[in-house]
Amino acid sequence: MIKFGRDSDTPVGVQNSMCLGCHEKTAVANWHMGPHDVNSVSCAACHDSHKAKDAVLTRATQPDVCYTCHVAERSQFQKVYAHPVRQGKLACSDCHAPHGTVAHKQLVRATVNDTCYECHAEKRGPMLWEHQPVTEDCSTCHAPHGSSNPGMVKQRGPLLCQSCHSQQGHPSLGYGPSGLPGNAAPATALALGNCMNCHSQVHGSNHPSGSSLTR
Repeated sequence: MIKFGRDSDTPVGVQNSMCLGCHEKTAVANWHMGPHDVNSVSCAACHDSHKAKDAVLTRATQPDVCYTCHVAERSQFQKVYAHPVRQGKLACSDCHAPHGTVAHKQLVRATVNDTCYECHAEKRGPMLWEHQPVTEDCSTCHAPHGSSNPGMVKQRGPLLCQSCHSQQGHPSLGYGPSGLPGNAAPATALALGNCMNCHSQVHGSNHPSGSSLTR
């Protein structure tokens, strides 16, 4: 007698072979390449075939099933700026392919950016003036599951910007009476609180005079 579930004594491979006997066309191709199979996660650990509505197949209840293993992600989605997962408007499977894929982090598209563009198409470009980190990886600046900072950025400006851009030669560095760096209060950018108060088009610009991403 085969018993299914997380606490079953039946080997995971035997449990899953019963499921893949019917679902091999939709699941088996990528399943063996994914981390769920590598970590011996059984189909029944996520799916409940005896309920009228399988919780993992419903957008509003799916995250709670995922959170049983992905505990850190639960706390990230509870942050003040986060994708609307806890509101039931987005599910984990909107970005991730739980049955396996060749993409990094089991994303539904080949790259992080292509996955983000599914919803944020206006950031795709191409732009006349591009911000190079944006074209490479959205997660360079953004925390994809949630952040304590507006825009789900990993740090507030100007700290986020200055993790790549040197402040030397820019008014974000405070100068003393002699014209050299001193203890005076930081000038323009720091006084305004954020680089993006001037460089507002951080994702790229199509304006002829937008090389500095200010317009």
